[in-house]
Amino acid sequence: MKLFICNRTIEKLEVESLITDLLKTSDNAIAILRETEHSENWKSIVESKMNESDFVVFAIGKETFKSDQLKWEYAKAKQLNKQIVGIKLNEITEDSILFCQGFQVFDNAEQSFKYLAKTYEDDRKLKFEQYKMMVSSTEKVTESRMKVNNLFFTITSSILSVGFVLGKTFGFTITAMIGMFVLTVLSLAVSFFWERLIDSYGKLNTGKFKVIDKIEKQLRTNMFEDEWKILTEEIKYEPNTRTETKVITYFRFFIVIVGFLQLIYLGYLLYQLIPICNH
Repeated sequence: MKLFICNRTIEKLEVESLITDLLKTSDNAIAILRETEHSENWKSIVESKMNESDFVVFAIGKETFKSDQLKWEYAKAKQLNKQIVGIKLNEITEDSILFCQGFQVFDNAEQSFKYLAKTYEDDRKLKFEQYKMMVSSTEKVTESRMKVNNLFFTITSSILSVGFVLGKTFGFTITAMIGMFVLTVLSLAVSFFWERLIDSYGKLNTGKFKVIDKIEKQLRTNMFEDEWKILTEEIKYEPNTRTETKVITYFRFFIVIVGFLQLIYLGYLLYQLIPICNH
């Protein structure tokens, strides 16, 4: 468990004592993060450490939230959706307590650690359930895109087959060839919708895996990240979206060839009519 401690510099000695009590109460099971140096980029450093922490703890003493820095840290912790708790110092004032209405405030390190430990454990259980739900949803997306691939392949193939049956039924006449060409153009148009849908599924999965990666980091694990590195760096794995797009491109190329051959034959049939027209 990682805690980011926010406090005023003038209360440094008392906060050091509070940190010692927290470490002692937790049997050194927690890590303390702080920003004690005042540099030009202190805001980015604080934000980075807050992101790394599980809780943001405010040591609340005399006129704590009259400090612009503490106000900024409080606003940033809320923006990052961090769990915020307060621990009272000896010289805590009524104004400081009134500012803390949005989060839990404890009297001492022991009392606060019990709450932190329970909340941390409950939060991990919740994140693990969310993790399982996200992994399950990516599997459902994969199943859906497979069904979409089968559906669109069936549709485009059926359109081409209907065109061929139409041509054969009417003896590949000019009218039949025009109908065949129209159906071929239709199958070509469908292939573009097919590609766009596959691209959408790919982006959807990318978004889901980013969320999974974020949850994994919060759970202090990185199974999917390690798997992805092995697949891309060692095995040279090609993503499904790219493979499926290639298949669609090759199939579209086949459709274009079919359409081109139909145009040639249609041109031949029209050319056959020229002597008759001249006569």
